[in-house]
Amino acid sequence: MNALVAKLIACAVAGAMLVGGVLYVRTLRAELADSNHQLDDARQQIAGRDKTIKALRDDSKEKGAQQQQLDDSTGRVGTKLAKARQDIRKVINENPIVRSWANTPLPADVIRVSGSAAATGADAFSAGMPASEPLHVSGDGTDD
Repeated sequence: MNALVAKLIACAVAGAMLVGGVLYVRTLRAELADSNHQLDDARQQIAGRDKTIKALRDDSKEKGAQQQQLDDSTGRVGTKLAKARQDIRKVINENPIVRSWANTPLPADVIRVSGSAAATGADAFSAGMPASEPLHVSGDGTDD
C-alpha cells in the first residue's frame, strides 16, 4: 500500500502543480493584457503629443513668415514716410511764404482741441477730468 499511497501523493502533487501552473499562466496573461492596454494608451498619448508639437511648429513657422511680412511692410512704410517728410521739408524750404506759415505756432484753440479725448482717444479722457469729480462706474445709475 505504500506504493499506492506514494503514487496517490505523487498524483496529488502533480495535480496541485498543474493547477498552480494554470493559475500562474492566467495571471501572466492578465498582466500581459494590462501591459498591452497601458502600451496602447501610451502610444495614443505620444501620438497626441506629437500632433500637438507638429501643430505648434507649423504655427510657429506661419507666425515667423507673418512677422517677416510685417517687418517688410513696416520697412516699406518707413521708407515712404521718410520720403514724404523729405518732400515736405523740400517744399517748405523752397518757398518763403510756406516757410513762414510752417513756422507760425498753432492758435491756442487748435492746440486745445487737438489734445481733447476725441482727437487722442478715450484713454486720455480720464486724464482731463478733475480729481474732485470722479467718473461713475459704467452701468451705475445717476445720483439724480
